[in-house]
Amino acid sequence: MGLGSEYRVCREGNWRLLICPEDWSQGLWTEILCCLNHQAPAHHPHTKRFHYPPGEHGAEYFLKSYTRSRPLGSFKDLFRDSKAFRSLKQGKALSELGFHVPLAVAAGEERNLRFLRRSFLLTSAIRGSPLPLFLREHCSLPLDLAALRKKRKYLRELALEISRLHQCGFVHGDLVPSNILVRAEQGEITFFYVDHDRTRRYPAWFPHLLWRRNLVQLNRFVLPGISLQDRMRFLRFYLGKSSWGESDRRLIRWLEEKTRKRRRECDRIAPQVSFRELMRWNGPFARDIQ
Repeated sequence: MGLGSEYRVCREGNWRLLICPEDWSQGLWTEILCCLNHQAPAHHPHTKRFHYPPGEHGAEYFLKSYTRSRPLGSFKDLFRDSKAFRSLKQGKALSELGFHVPLAVAAGEERNLRFLRRSFLLTSAIRGSPLPLFLREHCSLPLDLAALRKKRKYLRELALEISRLHQCGFVHGDLVPSNILVRAEQGEITFFYVDHDRTRRYPAWFPHLLWRRNLVQLNRFVLPGISLQDRMRFLRFYLGKSSWGESDRRLIRWLEEKTRKRRRECDRIAPQVSFRELMRWNGPFARDIQ
């Protein structure tokens, strides 16, 4: 995947960097190295928020760093880009198709004899709220008629946005509600996708059902103001259907089964209750998320 003239490749010691020259500086690189050198190795990525230049008037950034891989992953890393580079490239591909993602200022990978030691992705902060927080602020019950119409409008726009994402061949690596940021301005909303190190794009001719995984990731969480009817409306908008066919009903049953399974695995909840009760925001099985 080409990066065009927007990014430049450079070297800093054992680090190979992809940088956006307009937003890059040696001082910013020094700040990044300081953050990376103070992080302990871990299997899971670490995200740090900071300002540069330091202080409330500096630009706000998010630094996501990756360290250890499991043995099989370390072997694969000999022949592929790091997660940081893959995330930057997928974000750029999404942006070129009109999807909204945070600006990637830089990505870097540190290798020793081709073995990947560390990598990082630096993105600019964006004005927006994680989807659960946005719903809490704008869609929590009770709602008047105008607010109810707005909520359904937002559901429709999000469903169509995700449908277009899948139609373009993308499957997000972790499409949980907190990885969708919402910016509201003058009654209009914009959705931003974040966290793309496991996002993949498949050719239009390639048969796969991985898009269903994204629906399960979204559906697993109990969300403020989102009822079972709202989930069904979302699916109807996503599928572009005015009525359910037999294949649609099979998909609905599959989604319920997988959602129950994920709630059992992730939330340790396996109640024998209706799906409506299981996913009700103020019900006994709700899990508050930020």
